[in-house]
Amino acid sequence: MTFHPRSVVEFGLFFTRVSDSLLSGAPLQHSAELIRTQMAACAVAIRIEDRTGPGLALLVVAEEGAGEVAAGDRAPDAGCEEARLAELLETHHHAGAATTSEANGTRYALHVFRPLSASGFDEEEASVCEILVSQLRRGMELSARLGASEIERALYSSVMDRLSVGVVMLDAAGRIVRGSALGQEALAARDGLQVQAGKLRATCAREDRALQQAIRGAAHGETPVSRGLSLSKRSGGRDLGVIVQPIPAERRAGPATAAAVAVYIRDPEAHAEVEGELVRQLFDLTPAEAAVARRLTAGLSLEDAAASLDISRNTARAHLRSIFSKSGITRQTELVRLVLNSAAVLGERPRGIA
Repeated sequence: MTFHPRSVVEFGLFFTRVSDSLLSGAPLQHSAELIRTQMAACAVAIRIEDRTGPGLALLVVAEEGAGEVAAGDRAPDAGCEEARLAELLETHHHAGAATTSEANGTRYALHVFRPLSASGFDEEEASVCEILVSQLRRGMELSARLGASEIERALYSSVMDRLSVGVVMLDAAGRIVRGSALGQEALAARDGLQVQAGKLRATCAREDRALQQAIRGAAHGETPVSRGLSLSKRSGGRDLGVIVQPIPAERRAGPATAAAVAVYIRDPEAHAEVEGELVRQLFDLTPAEAAVARRLTAGLSLEDAAASLDISRNTARAHLRSIFSKSGITRQTELVRLVLNSAAVLGERPRGIA
């Protein structure tokens, strides 16, 4: 190897580089190349086999002079890689190790090669392979969990936006950690809420004192339950509704900068609009009936809905009667409640009523 196996510092730096490569989402080929270079090998193969599925999941082979794959691992050439691995095992010195995931049974194997004209691998280098393959398993499993968590967070955030609820996350010191798209919009408007020195503040000084008290109580466990606040808008519109909620300690991941408080923001003047095609599919309506239902749900009167659609009031009324018949309701207010309580609000937010 290019470093003494007992050099803890140098091995630690190498180990960190491999770990960072795995967690950064870089192609597995990059980790293989790091190992090949550090261990003075002519080739390195990493094989990941899902034993609960159809067989080979992934195989990458990094060889001296071959370069790296820039945009991803070479899954389409798995058959060629398998043939090359078999050839290397027959014609080269090799050391390797394997480990199996206790969580899902996936097998991770690492093979390191040198030409027969070079010296073979000693026991210490074989031990390094065992350490590396264990880290490959841990790193890839953690990377997968982090990726799944990020997808889950994005989905939750988008659902809150579609429900017209903004979310802002604060750390234990009251600093803003992140926010949903709708939460960021609410802060940018500076109409009831604003950002000052990285912290969430109410635009009214008197109300800000109550907000800061609620945030401190939630962050430090003084108030274990949610607290609701009504914040005045500078524009004179209806007050913002704000809920300050502590995040339980067991759900706070990471260091002290992790989110400790969730702040939910609801503007009573915002409407959870629905997409017409989803309304049609969910309630078995015609396109014309869905268009009327969508406009009534958005707060338009029947006359305004008819004008918006360029149809007569009698035609709009006929559509409404048909909607009532199909939905088993008898009043327009029931229709609004039915649609807004349905899955239709979870669809893509419409750009406007067309």
